[in-house]
Amino acid sequence: MQYVDREICRYYEDPIRAKPPASTHKRKGRGWSRRGCWCLLALMTGLSACSAKSDRDTLAARGMIDEHAPVKATVQIIIQAPPEKIWTLLTNIKDWATWQPDISEVAIQGAPAVAVPFVWSTGGMTIHSTIRLFDSDRSVGWTGRAFHVHAIHIWTLSPLPDGRVLVETRESMDGLLIDRFYSSRELQESDKKWLEHLKKAAES
Repeated sequence: MQYVDREICRYYEDPIRAKPPASTHKRKGRGWSRRGCWCLLALMTGLSACSAKSDRDTLAARGMIDEHAPVKATVQIIIQAPPEKIWTLLTNIKDWATWQPDISEVAIQGAPAVAVPFVWSTGGMTIHSTIRLFDSDRSVGWTGRAFHVHAIHIWTLSPLPDGRVLVETRESMDGLLIDRFYSSRELQESDKKWLEHLKKAAES
């Protein structure tokens, strides 16, 4: 039976090069061992998690959120300030806490750019994020993880004819039972406060 277990594991690790696992019916009526079932479950769960992470990274890089996520929000605000100033405030990640009182700590290695990771704390929760989109003076986006919750956060700046700037933030969150303890309405309120703090800092 250990042979069958290894066969199954090899197949789900690399189904293209590996041969399909032999039928257990040809092995004198033996069924799958408990070890084999756990091995298969773990591999399929791992493959699913890797696929989901890849999907989030791809969406964020394209300036998109997960429209199928159980929790999501889109909020806009108009700011009377040069787009360069707004962009600097938004992307100077290490100084977020100076104008966003809901953020207590931020750590980033080097200048913000695509693939650069950073860690920040808000509401007593530590979030591990990675920048996935960085289009100067226009769009920035990152993915984030805290415990079993995953998020995509996209910011877009759109200059208006009268010199003001329309700033839009879109965010999606998914994870085990997340909609049981956090709603789209709460996310919308949180992002609205973030935009209001950004507006106050940019216009001061």
